[in-house]
Amino acid sequence: MFYNAPATSDGAVSMSIDGDSEQGVRIDLTLVPEDCARIVIAAATDGDKTFGNVGAVSVSLDGVDSTVATAVLDAATTEQSMLLAEIYRRGSGWRFRPIGQGYDDGLAELAVRYGVEVDS
Repeated sequence: MFYNAPATSDGAVSMSIDGDSEQGVRIDLTLVPEDCARIVIAAATDGDKTFGNVGAVSVSLDGVDSTVATAVLDAATTEQSMLLAEIYRRGSGWRFRPIGQGYDDGLAELAVRYGVEVDS
């Protein structure tokens, strides 16, 4: 899913945008297909901006009643795209892992790394 397609067709994953600085991803793990082993959450800057310009990025995992985990990713400099976190299957459950891996290229190149076909 992308900013212009903010939800998966099965409703398992959806994105919300509230202004320039607040984005959220809602994942209903009960709707995620069995053959999906992980969900990667990534972001990219627009134009010539980098994550060094953006500053610290806070990633939170919220449960039904409270925040379960929070990570602050603040070591970026020249990166234009970044892997923020992943949710992955481990045994019969799910795990959350903040990543913070940045790349100097943009969204299209990041998507291609994950097997997405990108039109020129």
